[in-house]
Amino acid sequence: MENKTRESNDQASELRQLLDEVENSNEQELQEEDGPQKSETETDTETNVDILNLPPRKEVHSKYNKRTKLKISRASKRLISVIIILLLLFGTMFYLWGEELLEIIGNM
Repeated sequence: MENKTRESNDQASELRQLLDEVENSNEQELQEEDGPQKSETETDTETNVDILNLPPRKEVHSKYNKRTKLKISRASKRLISVIIILLLLFGTMFYLWGEELLEIIGNM
């Protein structure tokens, strides 16, 4: 029984050592990837922005005068094109037949 507990303790200690080695190597790799670390004072000076010295929002955004885009779906485009074609057709018919067309519509 004592042998089993000693073996399990030995296995646990070996596993702990392996995990510690893996964690240490991961930490070293992360530090190498990050490169040189900035000091705390450098990061503090970068994040401090004087809000009172900022320009008004109107001045900042007045530079970007983009045209407003009108988004029309395909169905709406199709409807508008059919209406325009019908108007052109009726306009041409009225121009060609004029009074006769009005009489035909009036008799209906």
